[in-house]
Amino acid sequence: MLPLVLLTDCAILFATYTITYNQTLEHCKDDVRQAALIAAKYFEIYDPYVLEDAEQCSKSFDELCEAMDMAYIYTEIPYPELNHKQYLAIGYGKDAADSAKATHYPGYIAYTVIDEEIIALKENKTVFRFYDNEYGNTIICFTPVKQHVVINYSSDNFDAHMVNETISIAGAEMSINNIIETVRQHFIRILIIVLFTSVLIVFIISFIFQQKIVKPTRLISRKMSEFILNRDKDFEPLDIKGHDELAQMSESFNSMAQEIDRYIEDISTLNREKAMQETELNIARNIQMGFLEPADFQNENADIHAHMMPAKDVGGDLYDYKILSNGNICVIIADVSGKGVSAALFMTNAITMLRQYAEAGLSPEKIMFEYNNNLAAHNPNMMFITTFIGIYNPSTGEFVYSNAGHNPPYLLSDKLIEIESSCEAAAGIFSDEQYTKKSLVFKPGDTLFLYTDGVTEAKSADDKLFGDERLRSVLSEHLHESGKTVMDAVLDEIKVFADNTVQSDDITILTLTVPKEKKYSMHLEAKTENLAVINKYLMSLDISDTAKRSLKLMAEEIFINICSYAYDNGNGEADVCIISDKTKVTITFTDSGKQFDPTKDLLNIEDYDMDNSIGGLGRFLTFNIADEYSYEYKDGKNILSITKNI
Repeated sequence: MLPLVLLTDCAILFATYTITYNQTLEHCKDDVRQAALIAAKYFEIYDPYVLEDAEQCSKSFDELCEAMDMAYIYTEIPYPELNHKQYLAIGYGKDAADSAKATHYPGYIAYTVIDEEIIALKENKTVFRFYDNEYGNTIICFTPVKQHVVINYSSDNFDAHMVNETISIAGAEMSINNIIETVRQHFIRILIIVLFTSVLIVFIISFIFQQKIVKPTRLISRKMSEFILNRDKDFEPLDIKGHDELAQMSESFNSMAQEIDRYIEDISTLNREKAMQETELNIARNIQMGFLEPADFQNENADIHAHMMPAKDVGGDLYDYKILSNGNICVIIADVSGKGVSAALFMTNAITMLRQYAEAGLSPEKIMFEYNNNLAAHNPNMMFITTFIGIYNPSTGEFVYSNAGHNPPYLLSDKLIEIESSCEAAAGIFSDEQYTKKSLVFKPGDTLFLYTDGVTEAKSADDKLFGDERLRSVLSEHLHESGKTVMDAVLDEIKVFADNTVQSDDITILTLTVPKEKKYSMHLEAKTENLAVINKYLMSLDISDTAKRSLKLMAEEIFINICSYAYDNGNGEADVCIISDKTKVTITFTDSGKQFDPTKDLLNIEDYDMDNSIGGLGRFLTFNIADEYSYEYKDGKNILSITKNI
């Protein structure tokens, strides 16, 4: 009932406003017409073709504007063929614009003629126009004036001659703002009446509702509250007589109360089962994440960073990397069809097989062949998994790979390169599929970017996809940055693009970056037997035997000196860092023993007595073999660096 009253009020108010506005507008048009006609009659009183009379006529127009609430009243001669008009007399009301008062005066020529002025002149009739310009928003009436004169105005006087035709018009303008204000005041009065009536109607309806609906409803509500708050007491059924909706409601509530205990017990059981399921899912997630390698790994040959974000509690994506027994690095990324627990189980089976075949030393295409056959033989649900596997040889820089229907990865090098791969079948569907091996060569500083389709198919709030083009754009902006920086940039861009939209697919990324230089750090006890650890790494470097012997000689001299002289009690530690690239090898020794600069006071070989002198020769040989060396004592530590060009 109340909505109907409000709807009726709105209709009444709208109709009232429309009628009032139209009536007021018609009334104002009559006023403007009357003002224009009176202005035309003023020619019978004044002779506006004399400058003094024109000014007096303008003053009379000012008074007429004030009396009839006009903004402007004037007479003018339009010249349509020249597109200008000349004012004979003009008066201003309170709504006239200051700019108009300053520029318009008897004899003023305005270089614009509107269509209504031409119609009033040519067709000899009264014309209306709503006009909005820099002088105001007005309603205008133009009316013709007969037996006028032509005025040629100069700065000194008027020069006129008589003609017997209509060549001038009178105009009156009223500010449209006054019309709106009049309507508004009238509308407010009506609004007050309508609102008062509505309040009265609502009051009457409320009284009826109070007696017929509210009281019985309160009784039902009180009984409901008692039932909820006093669960330990017996429920007293509602007793509302009749056949209306409230009586039916009370009967329904009585029936509901009898079933409520059973529902509560069922809900408690469901909550326990849900909690158990959530616990099991958390365990499954932890088990799944435990199958994956750590998200960050670094050695002298590669920096690896990974990220997996399931769309559900557990997902069907996987990534893996493995340092093989021959020193090569195997990287894998895959995406199981579907999501959830079934995809996660399929994923764990897949990652186990891939690791076994990789550790067995198979090439990528053979790994893919055996892996596909094994999955296809034990796949009753016909699930499939797109897979990319590659093996990187740090010694040669060669990267061999095979692709089973997965998104082609990218190589961030001097430019962004989409890695070429054959469009071959995803694993797990058909047995005996043949897969192709391809290869390319990485340079120091290159980054391999692997990803699943959850990246490019991430959705925005308006259901658009992230897409390949947006991914390539982000990667191109970070060509020469670390793999971690590249991965974080892509994830940040997806987050901004998705704008809190629910994730629709698992998102997995893995990056492998070839370091621009090899770096190997060792933290050793300052004992001579640990020299073997340093030598073992030096022997593994891909450099000439001559360079290896020189480096071993220098490392032995420096490390034995630390072991022998740096610590008084013979118990100490040393850090050894070896950095190598294609041109040189630098070894840095750091210890916290006694301050000593071995680069000072080197012996003069010409004065050295080979038979009687003790010590100094090892340091002399070390720093003569080295191409560069430096020493500093910082934060209580001796730091010595030696460099050998290769």
